[in-house]
Amino acid sequence: MATQEGTSAPEPFIRLLKKALAASGLSLRDAARQSGISPSYLSLLLNGERGTPSDETITKLEEAIDIQPRGRLFDAAGRHDELVSKVLNRDNQRLLMRSLAPLAPNEFAKVVKLAQDLARKRHAQ
Repeated sequence: MATQEGTSAPEPFIRLLKKALAASGLSLRDAARQSGISPSYLSLLLNGERGTPSDETITKLEEAIDIQPRGRLFDAAGRHDELVSKVLNRDNQRLLMRSLAPLAPNEFAKVVKLAQDLARKRHAQ
């Protein structure tokens, strides 16, 4: 009987998680406890022996290790966090994506800055 090889989390996810954990000053045990997972699971995850965790666990890891800005760990996992999913479910989101596609990097950066400025103004109200 053949054994099935486990699927590891994406390398960018593992790298970001390792880097953020080291920068946080938390021990593996403390980070796991604050994330609601076992230290052995976190160790296996960091060593590429476990697949990408659930969205709930990714959120808890971001909070426990204080990965900023929120959503970076989701990006590294190739997944959407709750906020991105909310935007992607809006009307006209496909039109927006298609409008952004042909922009040069500097033009795209201007759009991102404008969106960030609008969001800051909205949160200030």
